[in-house]
Amino acid sequence: MVDRDTPSVRERRLAHELRQLRTGAQLHGKDVAARLGWSASKVSRIETGRTGIVEADLERLVSLYRVPDQQAAYLRRLAPSVRPRGWWDAYAETLSAGYANLIRLESGSQALRCYGALVPHALLQTPDYAREVILATWERPSTAEVERRVQVCRRRQEVLDTERADGGLRLSAVVDESVLRRCVVPGDRARDTAVRRGQLARLVAVATRPNVTLQVLPFAAGLPPVTAGSFSVLDSPASGAPDVVYLENKTRISFLDTEAEVHRYTRAFDMVSDMALDPAESRALLEEELAALGEQPGGPPGSTGQ
Repeated sequence: MVDRDTPSVRERRLAHELRQLRTGAQLHGKDVAARLGWSASKVSRIETGRTGIVEADLERLVSLYRVPDQQAAYLRRLAPSVRPRGWWDAYAETLSAGYANLIRLESGSQALRCYGALVPHALLQTPDYAREVILATWERPSTAEVERRVQVCRRRQEVLDTERADGGLRLSAVVDESVLRRCVVPGDRARDTAVRRGQLARLVAVATRPNVTLQVLPFAAGLPPVTAGSFSVLDSPASGAPDVVYLENKTRISFLDTEAEVHRYTRAFDMVSDMALDPAESRALLEEELAALGEQPGGPPGSTGQ
């Protein structure tokens, strides 16, 4: 069994039924969105099984489409009153709704494209590096809280596992050259070197996976076409196309799902990828940086976080 919260057979059937009801009512997705005060993308995600549907929203659709009582009862039975559990449910009391939704979307996606302007994407971070990212804040999280966040980060990385039935999430990542050179633990040179060495070794190792493409955007390439920082684009397994952008920072996660915004960020990623070194050149640079820190590719035992 693959531990991921993708739409169940019942959810997919419900999505299909709702799509049929909308077309039978001679309504476009934008018409439904306008009448219910939703975005057109929300209607689309419900009808592709990309996201689940809460009871209140289902009832509004049933009313809008004037669904007969018997058929409405059938739709309610299809709706997952208790959705399949994902590993993140064990952290339900401590994860924000936005973060939980991000993990669920990542787990149910076909591909992820990301640009890391300051730090590597969470899917690429070692536990030690993730720990320093968590501590680099005005907050003072407890040791237990830090370790919980590190554990969640490690669990997120399971989507890259090529042993999964789906072969693992396809990841295309571009990291800025500054990520390779930035001090991570100021004031403690020995620990800083160890953390950076482990992170570089992790990047070298993960770059060899068949479902991962890793590139470095060098300083010499000039300014990237996005000056707002890191971003990620998720591809829907239903359409095989990008449909959600997320921006993740210390205090919140923002989701962008309008067609225009998704297209803009997808285009930005394509441009950043074109500006970056190719995968072979990128790996050579990573190995060069790793050697400069006094360690051969592969790093010390246990340093890769895999």
